[in-house]
Amino acid sequence: MALFNIDIERYYQSQLEDGFELKSIAYMQYPIYCIHATIIDSTPDPLEKLDKAIIKCLLINSEYSSNEISQLISVQKMAVEMRLRQMKLEGLIEGDNNLEVTDLGFEIIVHGKEKRRQRRQYNFYIDGIDFMPLSSDLYSPRYLKSFFDENEYTYYTNSKGNTIISKPFKPSIVHEPLIKEKVLHNILNISENKREAWSIPEGLEEIESIDFTKMSIPILVGLMVKDKKGFRKLLDGFSPTGDSDKIAGFNLKIKSKIDNLELRIDTWKDQKSEADKFAFASNWVEIDKKNEDQKLQFISKEDLKLALGKIYNIEFSSDEEIINTEFEIGINITKKLLLNLKSNRKQVLKNLERGRDYQMTSVKNGMWIIFITFKTNSSFVNYLLEIQSFLNDARKRDLKISHISKRLLKNDLYRNVLVLLEEYELLEKMDINQHMNKILNE
Repeated sequence: MALFNIDIERYYQSQLEDGFELKSIAYMQYPIYCIHATIIDSTPDPLEKLDKAIIKCLLINSEYSSNEISQLISVQKMAVEMRLRQMKLEGLIEGDNNLEVTDLGFEIIVHGKEKRRQRRQYNFYIDGIDFMPLSSDLYSPRYLKSFFDENEYTYYTNSKGNTIISKPFKPSIVHEPLIKEKVLHNILNISENKREAWSIPEGLEEIESIDFTKMSIPILVGLMVKDKKGFRKLLDGFSPTGDSDKIAGFNLKIKSKIDNLELRIDTWKDQKSEADKFAFASNWVEIDKKNEDQKLQFISKEDLKLALGKIYNIEFSSDEEIINTEFEIGINITKKLLLNLKSNRKQVLKNLERGRDYQMTSVKNGMWIIFITFKTNSSFVNYLLEIQSFLNDARKRDLKISHISKRLLKNDLYRNVLVLLEEYELLEKMDINQHMNKILNE
């Protein structure tokens, strides 16, 4: 998948400030075409000043070598040779050892009476739905290197030594069949003063021929909730802030699909081990089915129990411990659940303290990030969090063991809490402070 550089936490907090809570991020491939064109272009060549300097040298002595010219104008020999080849191709100069400036060369380079027209290859990137050119913003390296060729495959070797072929071009929106006439019209119809914004050569005069490659660009959709209502927002994974201005044009063309996006969980049994497997997924296979309720997810409690159990190595004892609504999935931490945890307790408590966790998924199923809520209604668990926070603060302030003991001994559950927090060294110090000192004093 693409290497997104969005700052997830920053984006999450920015949306929260506007009243939106991010619940998951969906992933899809938006269709584009790379049009490989042969064009006639009269855009001023940025190296024309160099060409003029070379021509002046040839007018002085047509037998000058490229090495001599490079010394005269203080330019590398390779650059001079490259420009000489280009001017020969354009018919501005001719000859081998004795280079002569042609009539066309005089008209264009020396006198500037004619436009300099070049036949060259150029790639246009156009929308795969309406064939409109993409904005020049999407021609920057961070976007271009993320474009997928539809025929591109990734090969990797799995744990059994087998070579697996992975095609990243999914889930995707189908390309509209290319209509050459419409493509040419949409490109050539953009006025000269607006061409720069669409990365079209300013002096484009004619498109002689075109070929194309089907491609796509990865885009993200945030599934959010605000005032108990579901919302979907296009976001740019290549912007640190997720700002979607550069890809806003895609939104209207696929709005109906975006509005229907939901989080699902696919479950199955492994054919060999018979183990239960799961994967977070979007509802892409039925994306055109209207989502009347605007819910963000459609997940059974059993499937969610399986998924969360495997992620956090938890054995749930009741449905009370599972959070599963139209807009939220997560875990309600009970005292029993916490006591039954065999491992990963510190991470679970950390997630509970923050109120959430997120899981990154395999994007081939249409989801990228899933946010999981952590809550508790247990007075015991809340007390445990309170003690954990107190201990963190006490260590920062370098409080004495006597002060810490005084605070903890106010509750009879302190010993259970310290064991759950794996504070064995502190518990030992407290026992020494409380009992050994008492014996010595006696």
